[in-house]
Amino acid sequence: MHKYWLNFKYAVSLGKPLLILRLIKTYLSILFLGKRPLRYVDFAIGYSCNLKCDHCFATALEDGTMRRGVAERSCHDPRKMEPRGGVGRQRLTPAEYGRIVTEAMALGACNFSFQGGEPTLYPDLMDYIRAAQPRLNVISVTTNGTLLDRDKMVALKRAGVDILTISLDSADPQLHDSFRGVAGTFDKTLNTIRVAKEVGLHVTVGAVVSHQNLYSDDFQDLIQLVTSLDSILFLALASPVGEWAGNQEIMITPEDRAYLDQICATHPLVRTDFEANWIDTGCGAMKEILYLTPYGDVLPCPFLHTSQGNLRQQSLTDIRANSLKNPYFSGYYHNCLAAEDPGYLARYNQGFYKEDGTPLTVTEIDAKAQPLERG
Repeated sequence: MHKYWLNFKYAVSLGKPLLILRLIKTYLSILFLGKRPLRYVDFAIGYSCNLKCDHCFATALEDGTMRRGVAERSCHDPRKMEPRGGVGRQRLTPAEYGRIVTEAMALGACNFSFQGGEPTLYPDLMDYIRAAQPRLNVISVTTNGTLLDRDKMVALKRAGVDILTISLDSADPQLHDSFRGVAGTFDKTLNTIRVAKEVGLHVTVGAVVSHQNLYSDDFQDLIQLVTSLDSILFLALASPVGEWAGNQEIMITPEDRAYLDQICATHPLVRTDFEANWIDTGCGAMKEILYLTPYGDVLPCPFLHTSQGNLRQQSLTDIRANSLKNPYFSGYYHNCLAAEDPGYLARYNQGFYKEDGTPLTVTEIDAKAQPLERG
């Protein structure tokens, strides 16, 4: 119950009374009408970044040139770093974001998040935030925290942002900076966390947990550090995609999962996405959460790199309904498809783009593969 209370605390703002009414209405529809609404939409507004992280998943979503490592990933200018994502493809406009947000809200979504890459590199970030109707929704921004000062955070707060999810990979400054590929990021990130709380933003800290670091003293130190900051620590499970493509050694084992569940049960401020659902615990991909590329491709989550459809060609309602027919998305599975399910990875995470640069769809994979079964 304490974790549900924390979810409510982070979502509810007295300055957003219409959001509170929407949340109450949604919970009543779940409890008394048995509905299973969408909850969370993750917008990637672009893949430019100022860091060079060891585990970057975005490299798998860039065009073929970048995936071969030819591009300089530390470029600060989105105009020079932007992946093509297919010949002639253009980033979604604020107007298109507004249309998508309206349709997602009709399906129940009340939380819209903006990420990258590094979203604070983009001068049009505020336009996208406004398109997400902040008065009616929870707005969050996922950032490495190195480019934000107090004035920028105040501006985000005034624009309607409720939550900053700030990446912090280690309690050890040297380990963190090595993982992020740029010296000095630990101190900048820690300062951003503290200042964000001072200006009235909720802060969740994002970290990656793998088979290698789960039992380390540093992981325990990170839990203590985030707890001392009175912030929620959200753990993403290491997935063999992007810079870690094909690396099976990072994936957690069933024994690791049991240990991780124990940690989450005993530390109220530590959790995975599985505990952020409306009611049920487990993987919420396509049921409650989905991820959009800058070009309108709908993915189940940032780490499952097969297109379910494109919002310039289909409605979100139809894309989601078709996806929920897939046995992998029909239930709230306890295992993470991207990090713990070799069967899903072998079938679907085979490479996001085709030779012409357009995204590979789940329909195209299923048409060539054996009939899909899942217990």
